[in-house]
Amino acid sequence: LKQAGIIKACEGTNGGYMLAKQPENISLMEIISYVEETMAINRCLEEDRFCSRNLEDTCKIHKILLSLQNTYNNKLESVKVSDVIRPGEDEYFGRFYVVLKLNLKDKSYECVYSHICEVYEKVRNTESYEEFISQYVERYVYVSDKKMVHGFLSSEGLEENLVDGCMEKDLPYRRITGKDKNEYVWMEAKKYIDANENTAIITLHNEKIVQNTVIRMEQELVKKEQDLAKQYWDMVSLLTTVLNHNQIVEPGYQDDISFYTKQVYLQLQKNYPEYGITDEEIASVAHLAPIHDIGKIKVPIEILNKNGKLTDEEMNVVKQHPLVGAAMTRRFPEGVITEKLNQYSYEICRHHHERYDGSGYPDGLKGNAIPMCAQVVGIVDAYDALINDRPYKRKYEPEEAIRMISNGECGAFSNQLMQCFQEAAKQQNWLKKQN
Repeated sequence: LKQAGIIKACEGTNGGYMLAKQPENISLMEIISYVEETMAINRCLEEDRFCSRNLEDTCKIHKILLSLQNTYNNKLESVKVSDVIRPGEDEYFGRFYVVLKLNLKDKSYECVYSHICEVYEKVRNTESYEEFISQYVERYVYVSDKKMVHGFLSSEGLEENLVDGCMEKDLPYRRITGKDKNEYVWMEAKKYIDANENTAIITLHNEKIVQNTVIRMEQELVKKEQDLAKQYWDMVSLLTTVLNHNQIVEPGYQDDISFYTKQVYLQLQKNYPEYGITDEEIASVAHLAPIHDIGKIKVPIEILNKNGKLTDEEMNVVKQHPLVGAAMTRRFPEGVITEKLNQYSYEICRHHHERYDGSGYPDGLKGNAIPMCAQVVGIVDAYDALINDRPYKRKYEPEEAIRMISNGECGAFSNQLMQCFQEAAKQQNWLKKQN
């Protein structure tokens, strides 16, 4: 190991040996390769015979053994010294070990060993193996793994795919470690079946090395997604700043449009639970609402700030901004955590000028074909435009703006959305916002 550069000598009274490389950079395969004289298969299975040079083409047995060796080599290569000597406090939740013995004929069973007395009690109090497995899976197994683990351990499938009446098979899964359903430790379920003896041995135990490796990967993925989410919201904030800088929206617009969107959404959630509106959806859409007009960045400022009525040609230019904005959202950061955000962004930008009767633009969508997030931002955008000054119109009092929207002067909205908008506008926090 010293000659291979894996360890080095330490001088002094407390001398000895220490790792010469970071433990993350040393695999078990590397260690075994240097301490074993050879790991290659080079002897023929027949006594006093050697394989010829074309052994891989002529010897089926050798092919099988080489494949097996390569499989184990790859596994050894993936296991690092750090997985063994430095598990880390975050990954270690204690030892879990259960051994069950099942009679395949009469389905009687017993707990041979368990790390906690509770399992022994469960075995004594449950009438059947199947009932015990169902209770174990329901209480201890991570929600995404429940179906897989139950199918693996169910007595119905224990005698399938046997070879000469025997089988050995394993399955990694996650075991919940406390009241928090998202805290878990990686486990491995093993089943050893001998139908000739009518016996099945089931073991459930920590998969320590797999656990550490997988959790480290999960932590890296979570960090990557968190960084992506930060990058996403930084971009949203930047776009809002650009809108402010170009005087496309007024100062304070971001807070106002987000506030109104949230209040209308909360009223929809309260009045119509069948819509399935989640708190996450409300927060996301409210946060994204200020960028619904980002497509106006491409509209000439002289058109946006023109006093008086726009020409048909100028109006056609303005009506392109939903398409331009939607196209811009296609370049937002993509990832698991931003997938839904990208959908909301696209729908808000493209469809906030659609109207319930199909009279809107750019696609002329009608009814519930218009995404809910775009419907909410659409009515809020109409309200905000009315209560603020524009180059082409004076601002209206909030009561007058609500009346105009209710009378259909800003286009058609669904009865449900209109009702929730009117109720939200009567709330104290909404009224305080006007003052």
